[in-house]
Amino acid sequence: MSELYIQRKAVWTEPTLNDAEALATLQAEFPGRSARRMTRLGMQLSHVLRQMEIDEASSLVYATSYSETCTIEKFLDSFPFPSPQAFQTSIHPGGVEQFLIQNKQSITEFFPLAGEDDLLIRSLDTVLLCSGQNVILCGGEELGTWLAASGVSAKANYAWALELQQQPSDGSIGRISWQGLSTAVGDPAIITNFIEALQSQSAFHYHAPEGGQLELSWSV
Repeated sequence: MSELYIQRKAVWTEPTLNDAEALATLQAEFPGRSARRMTRLGMQLSHVLRQMEIDEASSLVYATSYSETCTIEKFLDSFPFPSPQAFQTSIHPGGVEQFLIQNKQSITEFFPLAGEDDLLIRSLDTVLLCSGQNVILCGGEELGTWLAASGVSAKANYAWALELQQQPSDGSIGRISWQGLSTAVGDPAIITNFIEALQSQSAFHYHAPEGGQLELSWSV
């Protein structure tokens, strides 16, 4: 099985769906009009990435199933008279890029991954390919409205980030071990359960009936 060791973790979740107070908390973290130019997902990811140590020598892997759901909804809602502003926002740099631009932060590598089937396993496999001195794995989603009802949006707003390395150290706080699914795709619900385990810092075990497994454990 492959293994990675957790050096830092950060998780953003909200107590209720589309929580207005949570959104106001996020917006307050950004100066001036910065929040107006950012998507909700961009603010969520910025919140967790600020808690990581990122510099020019870092590699960053980003995993998302639906990305900026709300901006796409707003643009499509503007038809049959499409809004130029909504279109511009819909092609705005993605959530992680908003963080990098806001902080004028350069990095060594950036690997964005999108999709649903087996996303978590694929993102962990990608971390092993990174050449940066430290590697940050992050992910997040926005809760849509009618896209959620259609089954093409996440069911909650959230973001998470992990600083990972391939060898244990005195500063390691946890370990992720996994074996890829060789014969079938994974259950999309795995990432929701994984995030809950990250936030509560509790053990997590996933065994796919078709083959493959993932285990999260903590040393502190």
